[in-house]
Amino acid sequence: MNLVLDRGNTNVKLALFHNDKMIDHYIFSDFSLNLLNDIYIKYPNIKYLCLSNTGNSINQIHKFCQAENIKYLELNHKCSLPICINYTTPSTLGSDRIALCIGAHINYPGNKLIIDLGTCLTYDIMLKNKYLGGQISPGINMRLQSLHGGTANLPKLTFAEVSNDVGQTTSQSMLVGIYDSILFEIEGVIQKYKSRYPNVQVILTGGDSNILKEKIKNINFINPYLLMEGLNYIIASNE
Repeated sequence: MNLVLDRGNTNVKLALFHNDKMIDHYIFSDFSLNLLNDIYIKYPNIKYLCLSNTGNSINQIHKFCQAENIKYLELNHKCSLPICINYTTPSTLGSDRIALCIGAHINYPGNKLIIDLGTCLTYDIMLKNKYLGGQISPGINMRLQSLHGGTANLPKLTFAEVSNDVGQTTSQSMLVGIYDSILFEIEGVIQKYKSRYPNVQVILTGGDSNILKEKIKNINFINPYLLMEGLNYIIASNE
């Protein structure tokens, strides 16, 4: 049994796999080794743990794995990968983006644009098994925080959908503006890459993808567990 763990900028996500099948998953906003120990008590047959770490350091995870005789792997560009990374600075490429591309590679043949709508909004382009690069912009809550933090009077908001297209209060105006900015950005980026690579398939993932998935045009696949599937595959390719 494999345990995969994604330490992101906002949440920690875990999933349990038996071979290629995901059997359980968790999301924590505040992670501790006690939670990891509880999972291990529930699933004592864990043999491997694969970590993607783009948030704060979790140094104790390796020690936990050593104590429980769990084989530990932290994903980076130096691992044995089923894709070719054509990136000028591979050491700066986030392990989450690597895992997403591997998940897309094993699930969807051909050329791919992977859109991850999380804390940051990332776009990654692959031509078959070759990773070319992409782009990064602020996610939904980061845009809201910037409006509040960068001004004197705009309020601090948590995102919520607004039914009308024109904001009739300051809060509504902010929410409509953020929603439209994300939606129009994604659709514009999709068109940019489709004009360069006409047969590219578009894959949407990420914690905030549910907010926009019904509105975005030209999405071929929606896979909320793409990163987890990529991490699980990495274990097999690095045994």
